[in-house]
Formats: sequence, C-alpha cells, structure tokens
Amino acid sequence: MRVRQWSGDPAMLLLWMAVALSFVFWPIVLWLGFDEPIAGAEGRYRTYFELANWWAFPFFFLALAPALWLTWEPLLKAWDRLAETEVLREGNGRPDADILDQVRHAVRGRRFIAVIGALVISLFINVVDRAPLLHHYGGAAGLAGQQAHACTDPGPFVKWILVSRSESEFLCDVLEKRKADGEPASGAPGIAPPPGQVLFAAVTTLQQVLIVFLAALAVLQVLLHTAMFGLLERLEVARRHGLRLSLNCGSPLNEFGLEHWNHALNNFYWAVCPAMLGVFISRAATPPEEHLPGQVMLGFAVPVCLLAPMVATIIVRQARLPEAWRSLQPNGPVAPEDYRRQQLWPLDRNWSSKLGILLAFALGALSIGFELSHLALL
Repeated sequence: MRVRQWSGDPAMLLLWMAVALSFVFWPIVLWLGFDEPIAGAEGRYRTYFELANWWAFPFFFLALAPALWLTWEPLLKAWDRLAETEVLREGNGRPDADILDQVRHAVRGRRFIAVIGALVISLFINVVDRAPLLHHYGGAAGLAGQQAHACTDPGPFVKWILVSRSESEFLCDVLEKRKADGEPASGAPGIAPPPGQVLFAAVTTLQQVLIVFLAALAVLQVLLHTAMFGLLERLEVARRHGLRLSLNCGSPLNEFGLEHWNHALNNFYWAVCPAMLGVFISRAATPPEEHLPGQVMLGFAVPVCLLAPMVATIIVRQARLPEAWRSLQPNGPVAPEDYRRQQLWPLDRNWSSKLGILLAFALGALSIGFELSHLALL
C-alpha cells in the first residue's frame, strides 16, 4: 500500500486527523488534571488513564484504518478486474480503459450516500449514548440529580460534581450516609461545569462521533459497491455504453470471475478483526451495570454490520444467476460441468484466505452472545 493512497483519500485524511487529535488530547488531560485521583475515593473513582475504552482511542482509530481503506480503493480497482475476467461486458466485448474510468467515476460519485448514512448512524448512536450525561452538564436535574448520577459511575466525566464540596470526605460516601439517615435530597440548583470539564466532554464526544462515523462508513462503502454491482445496468454510464454484468460460468478459478472482488472483500474482513478488539475493550473496561445505551447498541449493531456486506453480496450475485444460465450448453458455450465447479459466495477451498471472514463472524457472535447474556441477567 502506498502512503499517498492511504493519505490522499478524504476519509483516510479525516482518520489521521482523528489519530492526531487523540494523541494531542493526552497532554491536555494531564494539564486539566483528569489523570489525578480524588482523595478518599480510592478504588471507586477512576481517572481518565484508568479507562481503556477512552485513553486508547488513538489505537482504535489506527486499528480501523486498514478496514476503512480496504472498503474503497481496492474495491474501485476490482471494477477494472471484472472486465479482465469477462464479467463486465460492453455488448459482447471488453470495455476499454476510458469506459472503466467512467464506471469508477460513477461509483465514486455516489460515495456521498455512504457518507450521509454513516453520519446519521453516528449522530443517532451518540445522541442516545451521551444524552444522559449531557443532561446533567446542563444542570436541569438539579444538584441532587447531578450528584446521584455522578455516583453511579464516578469518573472524569463527572469530576466537577465529585470535587465541588468543601468536605474532605468523598461525596458518594456522604450521600450514602445521608440516605441511610433518611435526610432529604438537596433541592439546590445544578452546578455548571467549568470550562475544562466542558472541553474534556466535547473532545471525548467528538472522538466517539468520529470512530462510529468512520466504522459505519467502512461498512456502508462495501454495501455501496455491492448495490452498484446489483444495479449497474440502471446507471447512466451503463446505458450509454451498453454495459452489463454477467457471471462467468466458465471461470478457470471457479469463482464466477469474481475472484478479485472476493479478494478485496476477504481482506476487509481480515482488517475488521483488529478493529473489533476496540468493541471488546470498551465493553470490558466498563462494569455491566454501568454500560451506557450506546455501548449496548454497538454490541448488537457491530455484528449486524459485519453480516450485512456478506448477505448483500450473496443476494446481488444470486439475482444474476438466471441470466448466467443462458451461457450453458446447448444454448451457450459453457459446459454444465464447468458451471457446477463455480463458487458463488466468497468462501472457497482456499480456507487460509477466507479465514478472516470466519474470525470476524466469530467475534461478532461473541459480541451478540455477551449482550444477550447481559440482558438475561437484568
């Protein structure tokens, strides 16, 4: 992979900026004091650098980089390969380089669909996930609500609430004693967070928005290419040049001429495996009783997103089988024996190259199993 290819794409450039922001945030955290413990809260309050699901964000972005890149440039090049394997045809011949460039341009021009979809998904998940915390940043719940919320998960996101007292005793211990003594909750107004706390919340929220956006974009890019494969003949460039897609029933590699596309898809699933580790780190770093709604949603959404490209790929290929049968003898040149050797889905006899798909699906199954077991205990 060339460095220019990894950095020239706008999505990759955004990812590198996110990596830089996450590393730069570390000294800001030190400067603002979010790495410092609270006296009397040993074992209960967790500093920023005790939360692996937050301080490790630079590495989450880096782990996502291969998957993000592999879902765009390699798949664009796979369109050229479809012509070489006699799947993409111009009439009865092979389209030239200029027409192939127009096909890539047509696919590239629809990338905005994946971008908008990823942005909507990221904003929805993050609004659901961060709304409870931001509600207390606004002080609408009053001081009692803020304090009760802070003690459910004492950490850097609510530090200003936990240290906004003159007593030396830890706030959560004081609240427990007051509750045991039957004292009423405070009716005082909420405490506005200081600028440093707002900056901390803003940057961490931005990191989470970006990681969900880029992860969703990677999946949606695969789905976009798959949709273009299924709808190619409806594109203006296809109608203008008489382009069509037809599975090659006599492919010597027995993959219907889709081996280059399969290779790109398999590499994507290999790249997804290290990216999935971020999901497990996020879940493991937070006790089950403190899991936020967004984390639970991701626990289910990530495996579904892993499955979606494979299911969509099978569907669009299956839809082209009836047309491919016309090339079989006696109406066409392909012997039925050659057709029966073809593999429709991206899992063939070369299991070493397909192992990434199996590993990704296994990790996805573990994620779903974890969420279901947790829900069963509620």
